[in-house]
Amino acid sequence: MQDEVIKQYSNYLNKEKKLSNNTINSYLIDLKKYLSYLNEKEIKLDEVSENDIFSFLIYLEKSNVSVSTLSRTISSIKSFYDFLFLTKKIDSNPTSKLKKPKVIRDKVDVLTETEVEKILNSPDTKTIKGIRDKAILETLYGTGMKVSELIELDLDDINLDLEYIVCKSSKNSRIVPLSNITKKYISKYLNESRENIVKNKNEKALFVNSKGERFTRQGLWKIIKTYAKIYDIDKNVTPRMLRHSFAIHLLKNGADMSVVSKILGNTNLSSLEGYLVHIDKNIRSELKQKHPRT
Repeated sequence: MQDEVIKQYSNYLNKEKKLSNNTINSYLIDLKKYLSYLNEKEIKLDEVSENDIFSFLIYLEKSNVSVSTLSRTISSIKSFYDFLFLTKKIDSNPTSKLKKPKVIRDKVDVLTETEVEKILNSPDTKTIKGIRDKAILETLYGTGMKVSELIELDLDDINLDLEYIVCKSSKNSRIVPLSNITKKYISKYLNESRENIVKNKNEKALFVNSKGERFTRQGLWKIIKTYAKIYDIDKNVTPRMLRHSFAIHLLKNGADMSVVSKILGNTNLSSLEGYLVHIDKNIRSELKQKHPRT
């Protein structure tokens, strides 16, 4: 019965809540740990009390999990019980009063514009693989997409004539404009590289791996790590770091925060607060000196 409920819950997250595959997988992983705990304690799902859930969270804390992991786990459990209550599988919701701990935002790690240039210029664009990798890196940095969003892009999501890309894998579908450079290398990839890599002509994925299939998250990470090592950049370079760098470089060059938020697909401006510490003091100083209301 438990397996069937989880299957229904997964479909609910996908079709009703329209969450990304990455988010759904995270929820299910957390849920698996929670259900395993209940089984060990011989607690039936429809008999769980608020105290049982607190006991599980205390158990996690003793395992030295981070505050962010604990917060995400609470979200996963609350979401699951919201589903059970909504579908009348339980009579009352034991998580109704459960609150997430406040997560202290870590300092956002970013690359300098010079470091980004080095990474983006690393692929050998005289080779088929290099052209593809160049297009991937330019798209990641040029749009600020998450890696989970990029690997889910299909050919139909690109409109080179109108210079935009449709990002529809997340809960908040959005249209992101393409810069001239990003457009240039996506076009080069489509004309000179992709057709030589893809095996199945019916493959819809925009970016394909050496097997001609849709990339995995791990495959994309490996590409970025490879090019970061070429210049021996002493940072843990990740797709997320490219996304942060994209946002911060835009803000440093005067972009409006609400515009950057829309491009990134953030519905809450507070999620960009961590970027503000990276804005040059010179910009703040110039604003104070030249603003008409100073």
